[in-house]
Amino acid sequence: MRVYRRIGSVLMKRFCKSLLVILALGVAALAQKPVAELPRVYIDTTYSLPTGGTTWAAHNARQFSSALLSSVPGDVIVLDAGVTYTGNFQLPKKSNPSNNWIYITSSNYSSLPAPGTRVGIADSVNMPKVVSPGNAPDFLMMPGANHFRFVGVEMTANSDYPPGCPTTRNCTMANFIGINYPPNPLPDSIFVDRCYMHGTATQDIQGGFLMNGSNMAIVDSYVDDVHYLAADSWGVGANISPGPIKIVNNFIAASSENIIFGGGGGGYGGHLPSDIEIRNNYLFKPLSWVPLSMTFHKLVVKNAFECKACARVIFDSNTIENVWAGGQLGNAVGLTVRTGQSGNFAVVNDISITNNVFKNVVAFVNTLALDDTCGPGGPYPNCTNPGSQARWNISNNLVTYFDPNALGGNRNIGIQFHPSIDRNHGNIGGQVHDVIFQHNTLIPFGSTPCWADVYFDVGNFTTPPVNGLTSNIWINDNVLCKQPYGAWGYQLTQLANYMGVPNKAPYDLSARFSGNVMLKQSDPTYTWTPKNLATQTLVFDGQNQLTSPDWTAKTTDGAQAGYSSPASIRHRRIR
Repeated sequence: MRVYRRIGSVLMKRFCKSLLVILALGVAALAQKPVAELPRVYIDTTYSLPTGGTTWAAHNARQFSSALLSSVPGDVIVLDAGVTYTGNFQLPKKSNPSNNWIYITSSNYSSLPAPGTRVGIADSVNMPKVVSPGNAPDFLMMPGANHFRFVGVEMTANSDYPPGCPTTRNCTMANFIGINYPPNPLPDSIFVDRCYMHGTATQDIQGGFLMNGSNMAIVDSYVDDVHYLAADSWGVGANISPGPIKIVNNFIAASSENIIFGGGGGGYGGHLPSDIEIRNNYLFKPLSWVPLSMTFHKLVVKNAFECKACARVIFDSNTIENVWAGGQLGNAVGLTVRTGQSGNFAVVNDISITNNVFKNVVAFVNTLALDDTCGPGGPYPNCTNPGSQARWNISNNLVTYFDPNALGGNRNIGIQFHPSIDRNHGNIGGQVHDVIFQHNTLIPFGSTPCWADVYFDVGNFTTPPVNGLTSNIWINDNVLCKQPYGAWGYQLTQLANYMGVPNKAPYDLSARFSGNVMLKQSDPTYTWTPKNLATQTLVFDGQNQLTSPDWTAKTTDGAQAGYSSPASIRHRRIR
């Protein structure tokens, strides 16, 4: 019996390898340079106070609740700056055939920063303060709630729920803005504009703005101190939403994921978060949280941005600071499709990550070709579709690495290609495909070598050659602190095994891996194609751009190798 099982295992591995090669050859015949589709819809968040309706002056919580219930689209609700409104308030469904807005704003609106300018903690003196007395959200979006806009409102929770929690550190609240389940119909058009949403050091907030609905936006706001005792806590995101979604010019500090899409909801309603704009945000995890997560296990630290189910995303011109290995391995970005959690329809397709600065992160991007938890033998045995990933553009990003030897340190990795496995079809290996990784600069911590700027996981395949581990991967014009690496080692011959498909011009390896400058941290006898340079003398100027050697002539587009700070963010000030 053992002999038969061994023979069966060997035959299955050979079948999987053969099938993978056949699939790879099919993909190679159709290959072209991938183009990630951008959002089809962008939300207009222009501030336009309604006129002609009723202005409701709410001086206390009772009057505020009454105004929320009695107001009609086109009205304005004014809350008193400096006054505390304690309660859990509902945003009710209202008939609104003309899509008119209800604005909830501060009596000191004129003293707040102008539209387009991010508020800070100091601006809270000009805001009304809404406080949840328990673990329910400050605001609960009822099914069908629509066209509410918060402008200049502080949202927080009573830090003494349950009683005695500052001592036990078990203070909890669900969200600043949450949703009533089941959300049918979905809320629509809920905007957060120049608001201050925060917890405290001694209370736990499960999440910030749960953007479960259509046409959701948060702009120019400050989301701070979002963390949860020994469990995930996230700043903003959605798992039940068709989109579009806008997250622009916010400060967001959260322990697990600063921004997340998918990863929950179980596929309710068949909604895939799509058409997502994420620009000019400052995503932050304070270093004071390192011992809380690593030594005392009070917080769970994961990614700055994670997508488990999303499509048509632009993540551009953001600053991400401090991501270390805690609840996960320290990746700042997770592009990891999870149909088991998010629904059989989940994909991670058409993702653009461009012009961002990642400061002090253990690793940059983690990937999955498909969901290895979906199907028989996995955590989600009833899941029948492992999903997909396709068409990513990861370009012009600057990454500086976290000290790998410090508390919270781990292997410094730029991008990891993980094939994963398909449990629904005999554990066949997946294939990360159609990815552009271009003009990125990855800088080691001090003189500490990075572990791998580009790493290829080989999955179940223990020996090369196996064509088709990846397909149509383009790695061009980067400044890397190490040559590409994988489980089979370095060298150009192994690179051909890792990313050899397609293998015919103009999409062969010589085109798809070119223009890169790599710091030698391995055997100096290793050679690469003539279009790449392995050197031991990389020098960076004040903008962290490559200055020596000059590699402009060998890049694919004639531009300087690595990251170049766009004018739009070069002088950006973080409030």
